[in-house]
Amino acid sequence: MSSTSSVSNFPIPASLSDLEREPHNLQPYPLDFDDEDETARAKSFNKLVRYIETGNRTLIDGGSEIFENVGIKNDDGYCQEEWMNGERIQALYTLVRKQASLASNTRSRFLTALCQALNGLCIVLSDSNEQIQPSSPVSVTRNDNPIAPSLFQKGRVVSQSFRDSLACHIYMLFSVMSMVESEAKAGKKFIAPPTATKKKRSTKDKDIRADYESSLLLRQDCASTMLLVSQIMGKHKFRLWKVGVPDEDVINIPPRIAHQMLEGATGVIMRKAFCADEALGILAAILDSYSSCCISTIVAALMDFLHSYEHAAPLVADLCCLVSETPKNKLAVEILREMGRIECHSVGFDTGNKASGIKNVAPFIEELAIRRPKIVMDNISLVLPHLDSEPYVIRSAVVNAIAHVVSRANESDVKKKISRYSACSPQRGSNFLMNEENSSNNEGHSKNNNSAFILQEESYDTGIQSKQKNRDALLDILIERAHDVSSFTRAAVLKSFAQLTESDSLPLDRVIPVTALAIDRLQDKTVMVRRSSLQLLTLLLENNPFMDSLDPIPYRQKIVELEKMLEENAPERIKLAQKAAKLVQLQKEQQSYEKDNMKADGEVKEQEGTRQIDDKEIEAAALDAAIKDAEYECSDNHDDSKEEVEYKKALRGLQFATSALAFICMFENAHSAFEGMLLSANSSDVTEALRFFVRARHFQLPCAVTGMKRALALMWSSEKSIKDEVLKGFVDVFIAVPGTSGAEYLADDKIAQNLFSLVGNANISEIASIEEAVALLVKQDRLPAEVFMELWSIVSKPCGQGRSVALQVLSMGATTDSNIVNSLSRLRLLLECGLGENAEDNRDWATLRSAASALKKIGRAQASSSPTSAKYILLEQIIDRLCRIAMGEWCLDKNITDTQCWFAAAEQAIDAIFEISAEPEKESAKIIKGMEAMAFGMSGRGVEVSKKTCCSLRLARFFFVVGHIAVKLLVYTEALSISLRRANAAKSLSKQESADKAKSSDNDEAKIKEDSDEDIEAELGLAAQAEAETEKKVADIAENEIVERGLIGLFSPLLVRIVANEGLMHSSSILMQSATLALCKLMCISGVFCEKNLPLLFRALSKAPVKETTLKSNIIIALGDLAFRFPNAVEPYTPMLYACLNDSVTSVRRHTLMVLTHLILNDMVKVKGQVCEIAVCLEDKEPRIRDMSRLLFHELSKRSNNPIYNLLPDIISRMGLMGIEKEKFRNIMSFLFSFVKKDRQNEMLVEKLCQRFPTTESISQKSDFAFCLTQLKLNDKVIKNLNDHFNCYKDSLFDDDVFKSFTSILSKAKKLARSEMKEVIEEWETRLKQENSNGLENMTAEAKSKAAKANAKARKARKGRENSLDDVVKEDTKGTVKLTAPKCIER
Repeated sequence: MSSTSSVSNFPIPASLSDLEREPHNLQPYPLDFDDEDETARAKSFNKLVRYIETGNRTLIDGGSEIFENVGIKNDDGYCQEEWMNGERIQALYTLVRKQASLASNTRSRFLTALCQALNGLCIVLSDSNEQIQPSSPVSVTRNDNPIAPSLFQKGRVVSQSFRDSLACHIYMLFSVMSMVESEAKAGKKFIAPPTATKKKRSTKDKDIRADYESSLLLRQDCASTMLLVSQIMGKHKFRLWKVGVPDEDVINIPPRIAHQMLEGATGVIMRKAFCADEALGILAAILDSYSSCCISTIVAALMDFLHSYEHAAPLVADLCCLVSETPKNKLAVEILREMGRIECHSVGFDTGNKASGIKNVAPFIEELAIRRPKIVMDNISLVLPHLDSEPYVIRSAVVNAIAHVVSRANESDVKKKISRYSACSPQRGSNFLMNEENSSNNEGHSKNNNSAFILQEESYDTGIQSKQKNRDALLDILIERAHDVSSFTRAAVLKSFAQLTESDSLPLDRVIPVTALAIDRLQDKTVMVRRSSLQLLTLLLENNPFMDSLDPIPYRQKIVELEKMLEENAPERIKLAQKAAKLVQLQKEQQSYEKDNMKADGEVKEQEGTRQIDDKEIEAAALDAAIKDAEYECSDNHDDSKEEVEYKKALRGLQFATSALAFICMFENAHSAFEGMLLSANSSDVTEALRFFVRARHFQLPCAVTGMKRALALMWSSEKSIKDEVLKGFVDVFIAVPGTSGAEYLADDKIAQNLFSLVGNANISEIASIEEAVALLVKQDRLPAEVFMELWSIVSKPCGQGRSVALQVLSMGATTDSNIVNSLSRLRLLLECGLGENAEDNRDWATLRSAASALKKIGRAQASSSPTSAKYILLEQIIDRLCRIAMGEWCLDKNITDTQCWFAAAEQAIDAIFEISAEPEKESAKIIKGMEAMAFGMSGRGVEVSKKTCCSLRLARFFFVVGHIAVKLLVYTEALSISLRRANAAKSLSKQESADKAKSSDNDEAKIKEDSDEDIEAELGLAAQAEAETEKKVADIAENEIVERGLIGLFSPLLVRIVANEGLMHSSSILMQSATLALCKLMCISGVFCEKNLPLLFRALSKAPVKETTLKSNIIIALGDLAFRFPNAVEPYTPMLYACLNDSVTSVRRHTLMVLTHLILNDMVKVKGQVCEIAVCLEDKEPRIRDMSRLLFHELSKRSNNPIYNLLPDIISRMGLMGIEKEKFRNIMSFLFSFVKKDRQNEMLVEKLCQRFPTTESISQKSDFAFCLTQLKLNDKVIKNLNDHFNCYKDSLFDDDVFKSFTSILSKAKKLARSEMKEVIEEWETRLKQENSNGLENMTAEAKSKAAKANAKARKARKGRENSLDDVVKEDTKGTVKLTAPKCIER
């Protein structure tokens, strides 16, 4: 072949099989191929491989000469044969075509030979002076002889023979790799066998594993060789083709196989197995060298790849990083341009493959922004239109890409700002709030403080101005997308801002707007958005540009100080500006005054209340102007005096303090939203809110204190994860060192002080939650014992302040570890300090209450102690002191507050007596008798007084003690009964065990065995009988002994008389409350007494004055307890209890609803139509009442019988009669109908509601029924029922509201109904419209008839008046005066 020939002898075929057609005309096998048996075939294949290897050696030895001198004789008469002859092509074709059936060794040799041939061709193409390093590990030579130097002259194009040889070998390698990729996708080869342990691994598994590893190596060799060929073809394209214009069929071969390789690279392991990195290198090499002729093809293939595979996005982004970026990255720009052309407006996720393709394409934008943010920034306009696209995934991808672009772009800008503004940067924020000598203490603040005070300059370089403008535009887009219709996109925006905040890329002027945005998104309806907003707020706190402390008090003080200083030291130009502004304002006011005076009396004056600019606003405006002026002068580096420098520094300090205070106030104003997250039904909301409050507490935000107290209520949550998170937050805030996540604890005195402060400022419910948390920590041994020693030291101090709180914390710890209190020394300390003379003299009821509460935790200590022991004697003294506290010997009879404080102390004292005393009933009798003497016969000091007088406060205290002791006696009796039953059970169990041992001892003692069996049965019967008798005695004690025949029963008539209050003899509010509460407690003990006095209790409830809200609430709560104790007795009075839901006082309604909720959910009260009263509470003004009623219906809907469905018709009818506003009625019905979910229930409700139309004449009720029908879920049967019951509601269709409701149902039916129901719907629609028009005509005719009758009646009356007037005129004409009838008479 001539070296100058340019006609290719090996055109690239469309497929491998096309080589058997023109112009190649190859055969499946060579003519001398032996195909008689498998052995002959194997030998023939080996022969072909050897032929290829021989040709490779010829190539290595001959170099470029074998391509240059083809067909030309040399001096010796030798003619160079063509290296790439037909025989070699035939051998290659046969081996490639049958490579799948080759033996493993033969296949390996063939692929190695093919790779060697391509490596040799690449070396021939390279310059002789250039040393190339093939990417393939395959050896280029079989020995160490170097390949012959290239004879191609520099700048000369290679021969066509070389190009044909290269094209042929590239195509053969491509065909082999294509077959391998197809097999890999089908799972036939190159799939790793299952792993097995060394013991279980068989010989077969080892062979499979070895074959797999060998295949991976060959595959790697082929990919590396193809990568080398692509690189060499690109590097020497001007030597390979004339003027560098390539043969597109040849250069498109490497990208084709690269695409196939990328399709299987689904993960890290598969990416390596499918040689994805080599495939990306192949594409990059071709694009760098031949982008002008193949970029469109590759881009189209990559877009198809992105649409088809989920794993494509990061691979294509990596490819864009490999492509040369000089002068610009054409591939990335073209892909972004193609993505901008995607039509997404009509695509939803119900459109199948197209939507799935967009879902796969979208992540590419984000992946590219992570790797090459500058490219995305320069071409962001290509993808921004997709923010209005329908698929949320592409909107979210654009949002994430913007975040990455802004984050990376801001890094260099911040460094430039720091270096540019270092000359006039302000001092650290702490210098503005602290003295200069203390400012160095805050130098360890967060990383944001390095750039916290870099103020914006008015003039930047053109490049920086452009970047900032682009950045601000992108941030505006992010803020706008925070209100996207998709929750996924909204969450993506918040996560983007979180990323910017964490990477210190959020500009200072955006901190407050982003904080406001995150707070606003706390009200989002989806969980993921709320969670993301809380995470963003937590990051904003941790990376705030201010200080470690966000306590607003120092900032407010500093603002006042700076404003005063600036006002005194303001420059003359500022003072002149203030004076000028005041003069302008005075002129405006004078003009306005004159204008008002010039108005006429009948003219309307200008709108009143227009806000006038006051002096403070003028001063604020002047300060703003001064700040701007200071910034300008600082940026221009003017030479200022020392006073001016200090003034400007103060201005910047004022700006800093004002911004910090605004930042703090935003969190404080949103405390209700944060606390609302704690009440969320979703556990992730609660968890994130808890974590936020923990971080806020470390920054000393005031809202964190109230938030953590509210969070402690979650200690009673049924979800363990929430409870654990609350406990973790409790430890992080009050016990552990901030930032250590509970790993390192504070000092013992600091922990004690934290607990002391927490309990000292808590209310009753918070104290109960704190006690649960402390008890758990003590149980888990997470609270150091030294903390309680610190608290005991507080108790032992001479000063009594704080003793009650310290004793309260000790009581909390003793809940799970009684040894904290139960020791001789500590009991003596309790007696001397907690119950001693100091508390008596000062009437410190709080300390007495806390000491009694701590004593309750030691158990029945007196009964377990020896009567001669020191502890027993000490406990006697403690019990005597507790009795004196319960009797209230120190209370002031004329001080209501003192008595109210005594109630809590007396309650705890009585509880402690029943816990620690061996005979509490005797101590109780002692207390009652002593108080009786004080109240009725003796003064507090034993002096007799007249029995006709009685102090109301003494009587109130007496009744309180009587009622509480009665309840404690009932509890004590039941506890004794339980102890007795346990003892009997233990005794029976021990006898049973001894009998079992006797049975197994000796088989010969049969008689003894029978006797023992009979004895056991007899004893078991006697035990059951004894247990029944014990329960009977306990019931008799509770029913008769405590209230009827006991000491307490003597005072029940007096209680009844005082509660009845006939003639309003008793005006003391505290006496009535105490007496009523005592009566309720006695009623809880005895069923007979309860039935007898229930009418009295309800009469007291109904006649209670409006201001007596506490009395009403006490009675209602007591009625709930009575309903649990004696449900049959209270059941007839249930309507009276429901009536309290209509009380005018909010607290009474709330307590009534709470009691009814508990009774209904515990099946103590039957759910009937009266529940409509609770349904009305769904629209109550009080949020807690609304929430509680919603909770009740939610819990009812969870029951299997769904009582809401059964009650709905009655609720609708009763609410219609109650005259509730239409808007409220519809809101309530919409909520209740949401619980009707079953099709059968919907169908039945349609029947019931339709049948109620004829039973009412009120059109408003019919309108309500029609609205309720619109709330039902439609199906074929529902539509059919509506059509069948048409006669029930046809007479109501003339009303616009009713017809509108049915029209709404009709429109829904058309959308949801199946084709077979169209006829029924059309018939129903025709009947509806016809009846509506007929009804309107009838209504119009009726209206005209009524009008005609009214007109006729009016004419008749007018005619009668005219006749009577004529008669008067006729009579008057007989006289001297002539009257004239008026022209018209008004009706």
